[in-house]
Amino acid sequence: MRKTDLSGASCPIARSLSDIGDWWSLLIVRDALSGMTRFSEFQRSLGCARNILSARLAKLVERDVLAVAPASDGSAYTEYRLTEKGKTLRVPLVALRQWGEEHLFDAAEERLSLVDKRDGLPVARLELRAHDGRVLSPEDVETRNRGDRHVRDFPDETDDATPRERLLGVFEAQRVSCEAPESPGGVSADTSDEFRDPTHPEARQARFHRDQLYGYVCRQAERAGAREPEALAEQLVMLYAGAADHVLRTRCYPDSVGKAVDVLLTTHGID
Repeated sequence: MRKTDLSGASCPIARSLSDIGDWWSLLIVRDALSGMTRFSEFQRSLGCARNILSARLAKLVERDVLAVAPASDGSAYTEYRLTEKGKTLRVPLVALRQWGEEHLFDAAEERLSLVDKRDGLPVARLELRAHDGRVLSPEDVETRNRGDRHVRDFPDETDDATPRERLLGVFEAQRVSCEAPESPGGVSADTSDEFRDPTHPEARQARFHRDQLYGYVCRQAERAGAREPEALAEQLVMLYAGAADHVLRTRCYPDSVGKAVDVLLTTHGID
């Protein structure tokens, strides 16, 4: 039966499986990560038919996971070496290994272990972490479409706008958001810990966490040559949070914010 082509799927997992999803391909990558390079080495390790191995190796080369190179010993043989793209498969394979160790082996059952080369100790369990370093459980994450109104997209940093214009744009987006009418789900100006993306197609709903705002503002301050970019970023984030709190109390965006931003930028040398 012909396999479904997943190379154009919107799900990154589906696309990945389209490239390296069958078990022979993953086991070839496993062996390549262990140092195997030759056809005969892979065949001895895997015990699969030559035509199956040839087809999988060819596909991995086509997908830029492996590259064909002359034998390192100068012989007539060729070698299959992992590309940079292929080497990055170490992490998902470690995750798969650790899942298997936890769920598919008895406690006393013999198995190969993955260790740190430096001291020979087992590699620590991989963890899913948030942008701020928090450890996440499976229940703490969800998948969303890129078009979803709650997806966190940073304001465009590749346009022709100056860093000053981008900094001002963050506050203009906040003003527009805060002056939007209440949504059915509550007050649209509830942004004390988040900010709005002025380039997002649904700018009134697109939100960012405060620490992400700090990173964005700090980058723009550095690019603009601010005297103390970190201090400026802290002050602008505080100003942003204060404006959001003011809106929650009064349902009105403070007129003084624009002038305060101008004063801060000028004080830090951003004209």
